Amino acid sequence: MKERLLYIDVLRGIAILTVVYSHILLFCVGYSETSFMTDLLRKYFLNAFFFLSGFMAYKKSPSLTLYQTGYFHELWKKVKQLLIPTLVSGGLYCVYCAGNPYAFLADGAKGGYWFTIALFIMFVIYLIENLTLKWIKNEYAQSIVLFIIAGIVYCWHKTAMSETGWANFLCLGGVSYYFLMFTIGVLCKKHIEVFHKFLEVPLAKTCIFLTVMVGSLVDYVPLLITNVAVVLLVYFLVKNICTSEFDSNLREIDANPYKQWVYKGLQIIGQNTIQIYFLHYFLLFKMPHGVVNFTHSMYEGSIANHCSSIVELSIYGTISVCIALVCIAIRNFLAYIPYVSTIMFGK
Repeated sequence: MKERLLYIDVLRGIAILTVVYSHILLFCVGYSETSFMTDLLRKYFLNAFFFLSGFMAYKKSPSLTLYQTGYFHELWKKVKQLLIPTLVSGGLYCVYCAGNPYAFLADGAKGGYWFTIALFIMFVIYLIENLTLKWIKNEYAQSIVLFIIAGIVYCWHKTAMSETGWANFLCLGGVSYYFLMFTIGVLCKKHIEVFHKFLEVPLAKTCIFLTVMVGSLVDYVPLLITNVAVVLLVYFLVKNICTSEFDSNLREIDANPYKQWVYKGLQIIGQNTIQIYFLHYFLLFKMPHGVVNFTHSMYEGSIANHCSSIVELSIYGTISVCIALVCIAIRNFLAYIPYVSTIMFGK
């Protein structure tokens, strides 16, 4: 369990860093062109978050009943962990940016805070699924039903209803698009032994890698398939590294302190993803014109896509790590103020 939590934390750490990285490019740099590396990271970060959220949401409890296990208690826990902090942090950010509270609620993106609202609704749907599908005793049949439901929700995203005003209030556009990835995470955890055996098959690994490469370079592979392949590829790589090079206490088997320091840092960042997510919007700042012009100029020329990937990752990746660490420091400071940590971060 400790090893599993280690690589999950590292995956979460990578995911939140790519969120900050992408938001720096979107809000602080402001140009539309992106390098191959940036496109690849963007295929990972949101999809990985919902996949990992579903992965951690699954609990093996065959005798669950509504009153014995407390579904209402579980729902209230998610309200405290996700919904209340989103409204508080998002409301503060709205005031910070001199925004309109109604515009904040009516906006499907919620100023960037749509993610946790969508995640809360996904947890509600998953709790309802657990309650209504418990009569299906065969776990594989139950998994098929869960996947079909997720597919139906994804198909709803393709309709015009996902872009209506009431859908924007509830962030249903994001829910309908990413609920399939959340469900895939649930199913991978539910059948984790089969899932890990699948990832160890050479043909499966080759197909995943080729799908990532082809899907990232050309448009012939559906984006959903590419996104799933990217998440599975990163999951496989990080899991193998964490379980082969470190023991359960993060002591490196090969005694390389540099790699130990890197993974320990990613683990700490991964354990504070929600806090970083809520706070990092306040720390985003406009990049100096010289830096923006320099990175932007890397797109001019035949080798642009290769050079821009290295430059962007070096500059904005370093800034992303710094912002994440500052967010953790702020959260640790606010933890000493009664109730503030609870209403802002759900902890």
